[in-house]
Parts: sequence; C-alpha cells; structure tokens
Amino acid sequence: MEWFDEKGQLLVKQGNLFPSGTIPENLDSPHIVVEGIVRTLTLPVFKPSTDTGNQELTGYIRVSKSTEALDAELVRLPMGLSIGGFVALGLTAFGAIWLIRQSQRPIEKSFQQLKQFTADASHELRSPLTAIKTSVEVMQMYPERIHPADVDKVAAIASASKQMTRLVEDLLLLSRMDGAPTPIKHQWIPVPIDEILEDQINCADIEAQRTRITLKSKLIKDLWVFGDAQNLKRLFGNLLENALQYTPGGKTVTVTMFAMENHVAIAVEDEGIGIAAEDLPHVFDRFWRADPGRCHREGNMGLGLAIAQTIAQAHGGNITVTSQIGIGSCFRVQLPLVNLKYSSRSKG
Repeated sequence: MEWFDEKGQLLVKQGNLFPSGTIPENLDSPHIVVEGIVRTLTLPVFKPSTDTGNQELTGYIRVSKSTEALDAELVRLPMGLSIGGFVALGLTAFGAIWLIRQSQRPIEKSFQQLKQFTADASHELRSPLTAIKTSVEVMQMYPERIHPADVDKVAAIASASKQMTRLVEDLLLLSRMDGAPTPIKHQWIPVPIDEILEDQINCADIEAQRTRITLKSKLIKDLWVFGDAQNLKRLFGNLLENALQYTPGGKTVTVTMFAMENHVAIAVEDEGIGIAAEDLPHVFDRFWRADPGRCHREGNMGLGLAIAQTIAQAHGGNITVTSQIGIGSCFRVQLPLVNLKYSSRSKG
C-alpha cells in the first residue's frame, strides 16, 4: 500500500510488492492497472474545502496485489470442472445402468417363468401324447377292427398326435438349449460331418422320391467337427426337411460341402418357392412363416429353422440364408473344424 500527496509524491508505503510508474495526472476517479501478475488500484482522496465548500484533492492511495494465486486457481478450474464432469457422467451412467437393470428384473423374471412353464408343459405333455400316439398306431395295425366311417378320423388323430409330439419335442429342445447357452463341451466328441450328412440325406431321400424331387450331394470325406452328433443330425435334418417341403416335384435339392482353412461350410440349396427379401431377416424367428400357405403344410410349426440356428450357434458356428422368389433358397452352415491329426487318431 502506498500514500501519495496531491502532487503525486510518495509519502508512505508498506508491503513487499510495489508497481513501477507514477500516478497519472489529473486523476479524479479510481484507476486500475495490470502489469504482469500485479494488479494496482489507485484512488484519489478528497476533503471538503473550508473556503469554498468544494472537494479538495489531498492525495492518492495506491494498493497493489499479486494475481499469481488467482491465475493458478483459474488454471486449475478447467481441470477441476473436467474431472467433475467425468465423475458426474460416470455416476449418471452407473445410475442409468442400475435403473435399467432394476426395471428389467420383472421382465427377466417373467421370461424365466415363461421358459420354465414351456419346459414343464412340454415335459408333462410327452406322456399323454405318447399314449395317444401308441393307441392310434395299435388301432391302425388292425384296420379290420375300424369302422369304415372312422378310418379318416383315426388318420386325422394320428396326424395330429404326430404333429403335437414333434412340437413338444421342439419346444423341449429349445427350452433346454436356452437354459444352458454355454454347452457342456466336455461331453462333446469329434464327429465326422460327412457321415452325419450322409445319414440325413439317406433319411430324406425317401421323402424326396415320394414327391419326385431329385436329391443330390457333394460331400468331402474325413472332415471332423467337435460337438453333439444327435444335435448336428437334427440341424441338417431340419434344413433338408425345410428344403423338401417348399420344393415342387421335378426340381432338385443339393447338399454341398466346402472345406476352408479352419471351418467347413455346408450348403443346402433348393429350387423351391423362395423367400422374399423383406422376409429374410425373420426366417430364423420362432413360429414365423412367410406366407399363409406355409401354415397349412403338415408338420410345419415354424420351429425347424430356429432350432437349426440355435444348434449351429451352440457349436461355435453360424447359419445364413440367401433366396430369390421363384428360384429357390440356399442355407449355408459354417462350423469350426477339429484338428485333423486328432481327428484321424479318433477315427482310427
């Protein structure tokens, strides 16, 4: 702090920070000057004149203060705001995730209850359906005991019981695989994929001959995959069944294997009715069918392709489809191969 007389001459000072420069001339109002880190305020001091009654200048007071601490705080302020902003965003994100999880719990609980109900219902329905199916088959073994007017009714019961049994088995398989998304791989074994395909092609050939469809295959020997043989049979059996269902008589269904470095690809291609481009994303949805005409096909419950996709994904693979209306569809399954040396020893 400094005290000057009315002529700007320094009279008294105190402190350790003093600016350079003199008092501006004719200063009649507060004056602020900034020099580096020093900010200075100069105030003129007046007193009433005893003669005229006007204000009379008696001197000046100059106060100086360093802005170093303030500048340091201003430098730290953006950093603090940034850190605070990130912390606030993190807490907001954490809170949002927590709220979403809390809101999803009732939905997850309902979904789990629905899956459990599906599994329980499917399991409980197997016994009565088996009894109905067995009884009808016994009746059909002795057609002479069936009244002619009841033949069609018995056949309808047999067909319905067969469809219901297939539906129950499909639902039970899906519920089991949904309940165990990570398969128990220690129960898997190396499986020759060409033999799996050959068995399913032989089974499908009976239906192909009945409907006058040519079933061709181009298989590659000694390609092994790691997995469950029964589920793999179900996968390719569903694809062949789907191809035969929607291929008219006189056309061809072809099964082709392609060997890659670490994978094997199996293409099931038909010359059927095809699938519209807008329907392709939905072909693996459960209970989905592209057109009303498909609903009337015997045994078609809309679960075959969903099961095929679930099995392929469980084995570390994938399944894709390409199709054109009136030309046909091609379902391509890709599965990882087992080490060939290990496979050869296992086969031997």
